[in-house]
Amino acid sequence: MLGSRRSKKLNSVSKKLSKAITAVYTIGSCVIIYPSADTTKIVPLLHTVITSGSSDSKLKNKLPQANACLKQKAPPLYSQSWLTMAKICLADGKLAKRYIPLFAQELEKSDCAALRNNLVVAMTDFCVHYTAMIECYIPKITKRLRDPCEVVRRQTFILLSRLLQRDYVKWRGVLFLGFLLSLVDESEKIRRLADFLFGNILKVKAPLLAYNSFVEAIYVLNDCHAHNGHNNSDAKQSRTKDQAFSIRGNDERARSKRMQIYVTLLKQMAPEHLLATFAKLCAEVLAAASDGMLNIEDVTGQSVLQDAFQILACKEIRLSVSRGSSSETVEMEEEGGDSNGAAAKGRAITQAVRKGLIQNTIPIFIELKRLLESKNSPLTGSLMDCLRVLLKDYKNEIEEMLVADKQLQKELVYDMQKHEAAKARSMANQGENVRDSRLESRVVSAAADAMAAKAARSVLREVNGGAATPPLSAMSVPKLRSSLGGGKQSGRPSADVLESLRRRPTFMSDDDN
Repeated sequence: MLGSRRSKKLNSVSKKLSKAITAVYTIGSCVIIYPSADTTKIVPLLHTVITSGSSDSKLKNKLPQANACLKQKAPPLYSQSWLTMAKICLADGKLAKRYIPLFAQELEKSDCAALRNNLVVAMTDFCVHYTAMIECYIPKITKRLRDPCEVVRRQTFILLSRLLQRDYVKWRGVLFLGFLLSLVDESEKIRRLADFLFGNILKVKAPLLAYNSFVEAIYVLNDCHAHNGHNNSDAKQSRTKDQAFSIRGNDERARSKRMQIYVTLLKQMAPEHLLATFAKLCAEVLAAASDGMLNIEDVTGQSVLQDAFQILACKEIRLSVSRGSSSETVEMEEEGGDSNGAAAKGRAITQAVRKGLIQNTIPIFIELKRLLESKNSPLTGSLMDCLRVLLKDYKNEIEEMLVADKQLQKELVYDMQKHEAAKARSMANQGENVRDSRLESRVVSAAADAMAAKAARSVLREVNGGAATPPLSAMSVPKLRSSLGGGKQSGRPSADVLESLRRRPTFMSDDDN
């Protein structure tokens, strides 16, 4: 009797809950169709439901005990109430101003992926209708780009991309960093969306964004605050925000992810911006390290410096003399007949810029090399690898600079030879280790073969009743009779046997037939 009563009660509660969810959904749909509908009696009920999971003690005292756990007891009703409240807020600006902070709070702390997804949709709709009110909550929306649920991340990416294209939000701060991390998202679909956004939309909407934010992105992606310029109060306040959008670590996986982001940004830059980025890296990272502004004993500072070396040595930042700048290319197209002269002028300007750039860069490298060597830093090898690439790519410019300083030239040549010799010894040691491991594997294999042979002999001995297997010469081998039935044996087969073999029919395959 008790079991049947409980089941009836549960069925009754389930039916009532289903009706309540349907009613809440219907109210939201009606508000969308008729925004001027009177919702004064409905809003308090929805407020009771959406705040039932609040930890506020005052709120719990005002709410009935039965409603205090609706978030746990009736999650579908709880989620649907948030959606209906969002629809009502879209129709009532005063109500929206009151409840938008609650939406942002729930978006940040909710453990239900479906509810977070719907709240992202609601917040982006609020951004269209109430842009000024929602602007301060853009960082909280952007954090959903790092949501553990792939659907939420993809939905957030698509909705924020639409807002960016329609100029409801701007490319800056946490939003830009969130989109950068989408380039290396675990989901292939999100990575493809991010590649399209940066390769097509960003290039048109904000052509200077990659150049202006490049050096800052290096520091943030490494979560580096070891730079004196990053120790101000604003930077300290944003430290927690930046940690959510960093790929901190000096392991191969983290470095490859960061490098993939850097390469994507470099591909969006015009030639003149590549040269300027090269100069900014030398001035704001390498020179900062040699001057003591960047703490190279800090792990994150070392990661920043190593990333800078890899970027300066990558092919995407290199600029050939014949490439010229984009502005010069436009001028050449407009001039038409004077294209040859304009091309020569562009090459001359580019060559002059390269020469000035490398003349300012090499002294920074030399000073930083001495500092790293004095501290026995492991980054010395990365610096020498980068310097070797520069000596190869900017050979003419460096030779012209070193003509007047023979001593510096000798030092560079000596250091490069020393570095290459050390690398060769390291590779040789690795080769010896590989050979030793191969020799060891061969010895183990030979030992295994010997043990297998010994085991086989023991098995044969057991089969033969303990006696060893006799040699082949001692075994009785059946002899074949002659084809002539006992005639004189001959070393050559008889002519009759050969003739019978010739007349024997051949069996051809189906393919031959």
